Amino acid sequence: MTEAKLTRAAIVDTAIALADEQGLDALSMRRIADRMGAGAMSLYRHVPNKDSLLAAMTDEVSRRNTYPDPAGKNWTWRDRARIAAEVDWQLYQEHPWVLFTFAVPRYNFGEHSLIVLSWLVEGFTELGVDTREATLMSLSVWSYISGVALQQVSARLLPKEDPETEEISGLRALLRGTPAFPTPPALAGLEGIGGADLLDPALLLETGLTALCDGFEVRARRG
Repeated sequence: MTEAKLTRAAIVDTAIALADEQGLDALSMRRIADRMGAGAMSLYRHVPNKDSLLAAMTDEVSRRNTYPDPAGKNWTWRDRARIAAEVDWQLYQEHPWVLFTFAVPRYNFGEHSLIVLSWLVEGFTELGVDTREATLMSLSVWSYISGVALQQVSARLLPKEDPETEEISGLRALLRGTPAFPTPPALAGLEGIGGADLLDPALLLETGLTALCDGFEVRARRG
């Protein structure tokens, strides 16, 4: 690749594609340079270090996944929370590595991350709370979404040592009626009930988000 085509944006795009395909462990300046047909040292003229690259990648993913324009939609603050969950859920399926970079202060909250945060904060201010409280609510929603999403994509993030071996979780075995361990008394009512929906990430996301929003409403009323 010629120096004229070797831009910061091109490097970030290539790094995102590499991380999407192989995870953050595979990300290195050498591998990015090889994919771009450039020398590794030439990348440093555009991106000073890997930390700077990860921050740029994270903010670029935020730019590509902004929340929809609310103008003329008459969305409530609950609608915004639901839409944020839908957008972020899809984002984490496409870019699972972002679950980690969003969680690290030196990588998150670049220019575009702040823009999407402001979209959610704007919604929560409808509850009559101040900006600090609305931001706390927004960050709580994001934390919950990412926590549930981690369950969904964890199998892609953790390499499996033996592809022929399938381990059944203790909870799943309990629900099936074939507990793998002694059943704690408080969980006895779960044995053999089936209840696969308890392990459905989509249900967990909906249930938890509704509970969070119910709590926010009560919290706002208390002032």
